[in-house]
Amino acid sequence: MIVSTFRLPSVDSTNTWALNWLRSATEEELGRELPKMVVADQQTAGRGRHGKSWFAAEDGLACTLIAKASPELLSIAVGVALAETIEMVAGPTTVHLKWPNDVWMNGSKVAGILIERHGDASSDGEPVFAIGIGCNLGKHPEMDQIAGGIPPTSILNATGRLISKDQLLDTLGPHLLEVIGEVDEQPKDVVQRFENRNVLRGHTVRCMIGGQAIEGICEGLHGDGSLILRTASGLQFCSSGEVQQVRTRPLG
Repeated sequence: MIVSTFRLPSVDSTNTWALNWLRSATEEELGRELPKMVVADQQTAGRGRHGKSWFAAEDGLACTLIAKASPELLSIAVGVALAETIEMVAGPTTVHLKWPNDVWMNGSKVAGILIERHGDASSDGEPVFAIGIGCNLGKHPEMDQIAGGIPPTSILNATGRLISKDQLLDTLGPHLLEVIGEVDEQPKDVVQRFENRNVLRGHTVRCMIGGQAIEGICEGLHGDGSLILRTASGLQFCSSGEVQQVRTRPLG
């Protein structure tokens, strides 16, 4: 369960705050306060992957879970937990996932994930992560604020239901810990739950593998969470980096 929650009226980035807190926290504090959820009423300089910005509306959710976890399939587990939480709280609806860290509704981006590892492992050797989540609840940014050309949406736009931050958090915190914990016991199940929502499957995509831009048809996820691409030279596996969709087809 979430042991402690810290609410900030305003902050530049909940992940930045979390990492700064981790640098100064003692082992006693880590043992007493983790898992810890940091929530901002307003986030002014949210961060995404590869130096991108995350623009959060005032009524949107900006939070970071600070927790010990295995790095194996962590991004996959967090995506699954967030998608399932939105469906539980705002359903009936269907939420899709774009590998590795975007959450989509109706073909538009509703939420993003940024996972950063704290530099030092805890005393028991288990790494500690800042797991940042931004989710548009009512309002959403305009297209000219967004890098990458993916149109934004919100839960309200996608479902017609206005969900509060606390409504989403009440389910999100426990479910995040639950799915992260399931990776140890049921890794194939967690990967399959992501696969069931995978918007890239069957699409032609481009990603960087070994410093080269590789283009191929996405055939799904490998058991280790990497993206499987069928290319002219055979199967390739993309384990990190940015993935661009080259050609699209309607979601099935």
